[in-house]
Amino acid sequence: MDPRVVPPLPDGCPWSGWALPDIKHCEANLCAAVTAPANSWSNLAYAAVGVWILTRPGPRGALTARGLGPVSLAIAATSFAFHASYTWAGQFLDYAGMFLLTGWCLARALLRLGLSTERGAAAAWAGCVVASLAALVALRALGWGVQWVMIVQAAAITAFELRLMTTRRDAPSYRPLFAMLALLVSGYALWHLDHSSLCRPDDHFFQLHAAWHLLTAAALVAAWRFHAGVDAARARA
Repeated sequence: MDPRVVPPLPDGCPWSGWALPDIKHCEANLCAAVTAPANSWSNLAYAAVGVWILTRPGPRGALTARGLGPVSLAIAATSFAFHASYTWAGQFLDYAGMFLLTGWCLARALLRLGLSTERGAAAAWAGCVVASLAALVALRALGWGVQWVMIVQAAAITAFELRLMTTRRDAPSYRPLFAMLALLVSGYALWHLDHSSLCRPDDHFFQLHAAWHLLTAAALVAAWRFHAGVDAARARA
């Protein structure tokens, strides 16, 4: 299944007439308020993780480990909006949720490296989200792949973490980080298999893309464990 082939919804459906996204996942879209049930409701995993993180002990603040809680809740809402609606507006919101996460990672790296104050890092986080969304709109207008924004940010986050690992070693354990990476790689493999011969479009109970949601939600738990360790080590210093 070619993800670049994006067929419209039939006339008269709740979301028909809206601008279409630039990608089509395996699950067949229903003529309903929730067009892709498996891919939509699986986002409840992010909501569960977000609530769980907010109940964990530790310092409070947007750029502490607990800050991943609201971010995870935002991802749950925005990803649900995309898969439920099968629209460009929903996809824009979906990317906004992902940019909240990547911006958080980049801003927190600036703090951990001592390159910014907390206020400056928060401003960098907001600026990253706004600039990323602007780039998203520009790339779509040019007909280029909007996924490039995420690829660039993922590369920047990787570079920051490698520098922190080799110079600061501010985490008491890197096992959660490696677990997060393993979950992300596994999830990304399922993301691609969703567009392979394994695609079963009429199965609205289980989809490989829904499994990607579950694995990346688990990756957020691992990310929290890693960053909670960093916070605890900083508090002891």
